[in-house]
Amino acid sequence: MTSAALRPHALPPRTLTRLTPADCTATRWLTAQAKASAGNRFLAFIENGLHPDAFTDDLYRTCSQHLFAHIAHFDRHGFADVWFTTPDDKVAFIRHAMNARSSGDPAWTWSDVEQHLQHTLADHPHLQEPSAWTGAARPHDCPSCHCTPSHTTDPHAPA
Repeated sequence: MTSAALRPHALPPRTLTRLTPADCTATRWLTAQAKASAGNRFLAFIENGLHPDAFTDDLYRTCSQHLFAHIAHFDRHGFADVWFTTPDDKVAFIRHAMNARSSGDPAWTWSDVEQHLQHTLADHPHLQEPSAWTGAARPHDCPSCHCTPSHTTDPHAPA
């Protein structure tokens, strides 16, 4: 079993409502499809447990440049160290996203994506509790799997 299979898994895949291009307004620099795709990668990252090793350069750029007034924290690793190290850090990240002011014309900002993400997260208030980020492991490492994670008190225990 790979280390990815043992990582805590917050939600079954595709639980959070995905964006479509119709939900987004194109900017001068990005298409509506590109904004929707980036927002959906953000949602998948949340569903998969906000793991620092899964925080890609693409997710880092999306967060530090476009979402919820985040700052760069020097680099991707610094950002991940601040927001994704402990269950309490992950709760703080979700709460920050939920409480961030989303404003501006979506033709110039990502306010449309931010508002969708906030509404989607509001439908899952348990993500604001540390217990949501501990004690769940994927039964196997299958990116297209729609299985429900098994719950365990030891994230390194075999599934």
